[in-house]
Amino acid sequence: MPERPNSPSLTPVRGALGLSVAMGMGRFFYTPALPLMVAALHWSSAPGAWIATLNYVGYFIGTAVIARGWVEPNRFIYRLSLIVSTVGLAAVALTPNLIWQGSIRTIAGIASGLIFVCVTQRIPANSRKPHHGGISYGGVGFGILVSGAIVLAAGSFADWRQLWLICAAVSAIFSVIAWTWPIPARIPPHTTATSPKPDTTTPTATSNPNATDTLAEADSPFDANRRRAMAILSTGYFFQGGGYIIIGTYLVVLAGPVFGDTAAASTWLIAGIATAASPLTWSAVAARIGTVKALTACYCLQVFGALLAVFGSTPAVLIIAAALFGFTFIGVVMMTIGVGTQMGVANASAKLTSWYSIGQIVGPALVAAALSDHIAAAFVASAIALAIAMALTLAGVLTGNVDR
Repeated sequence: MPERPNSPSLTPVRGALGLSVAMGMGRFFYTPALPLMVAALHWSSAPGAWIATLNYVGYFIGTAVIARGWVEPNRFIYRLSLIVSTVGLAAVALTPNLIWQGSIRTIAGIASGLIFVCVTQRIPANSRKPHHGGISYGGVGFGILVSGAIVLAAGSFADWRQLWLICAAVSAIFSVIAWTWPIPARIPPHTTATSPKPDTTTPTATSNPNATDTLAEADSPFDANRRRAMAILSTGYFFQGGGYIIIGTYLVVLAGPVFGDTAAASTWLIAGIATAASPLTWSAVAARIGTVKALTACYCLQVFGALLAVFGSTPAVLIIAAALFGFTFIGVVMMTIGVGTQMGVANASAKLTSWYSIGQIVGPALVAAALSDHIAAAFVASAIALAIAMALTLAGVLTGNVDR
C-alpha cells in the first residue's frame, strides 16, 4: 500500500491502530476471553496464568532484541509483526492443547513487543502537535475496548474458538490501515529516532591524540548521571510492569463471580474506554503541571484502583477499579517512555519496555506459584509493587532533570 504523505493527519491513527493490533488485541484479548476458556476447557487458574506468562516472555524477547541492537525497528520488521500478531490470534482457536497455546502466545508476544517499539520509538517526546502522540498511545485503549466489546457482544452465542477468529478478523482490518505507519525501510547505523544531536561546538579528537581522553573525561559526569537516572527509571518500570499486569490479567477473573463469565467482560470494556481517553488527558496534565506531579497523580490513582479491587464484591466497585486501571497504566507508560526519550538514551523505548516486560513475567508467575487461590491477595501485592514503582520512577525523573 503506497504512503500518502499528503495526509499527515492520518499518521497518529495508523500508530493507534498498530498499537491496537499489538496490545489491545494481540496481547489483551486473552483477558476477557480467559473466563470463557476456563469454563469451557475446565482449566484451573494455573494454566491460564502460565500461558499469560509465556506471552510476556515473548513480549520481553521482542523488545530485548531491539534494545540489544540485534534487530532493527524497521518497516519490514513492523509489517511482518503485524501479520504474525494477526495470524497468532486465529491460531489460538486451532486446539486447546496447552503446549500449542503456550507456543502460539509466546510468538504473539514477540510480535507485540516488536510492534510496540516500532511505533513508540517514532512518536516524538516533544512535538508541535503533542496530541498526536496521545492519539497514537490511545490505540492501546481502543484495542482493549474492541476486545471487550467482541466478548461482550458475541460471547453469548459464540464459543471461545469463534471469539478468537472474530478478533483475528478485526486485527486484519486494523493491520491494513496501520500498514503505512511512517517507519524507515532501514535504520541508519549508529543512529536512532531518539538519539540527541551531536554538539558541534565540541572539539574533535582528530587534531589532538589526547583529545579523546579529555572529551570522555569532560562528558563523564553527564553520562554517569544519565546512566544513573536510566537505571533508577528502569527499576521503577520493572515494578510497574509487575504490578499493573496482575490487575490486567485477573481483573476479569475477579469480576466473574459478580457479573458472570460473559458479562465480566464489561469491566474490560470500561477499562478500554478509560485507557483510550487516558493518553490525551495525561499529556495535557503533564504539560500543565509538570511530569513529576502528573506521574505522582497517575500512580496514586493506580495504587488506589488496585486496592479498591480487593473489595470488589459489588459491580460498582469493580467498574471503578477497572476505570482507574485503564485510566492510569498507559499514562504511566507514555510519560515514562517520554522521560527516557528526553534524556537522549538510544533505543529508550525498547530498553525501558524490556524491564517492563520482565516485571510482567514475574507478576503472573508469582500469582501462579503462590497466589493462584488468593486473587484478592494478588491485588494487594500489585498495589505494593506499584507504590515501589512510583517512588523509583519519580526518583529517576528528578535525577534525569527532565521535568517540564
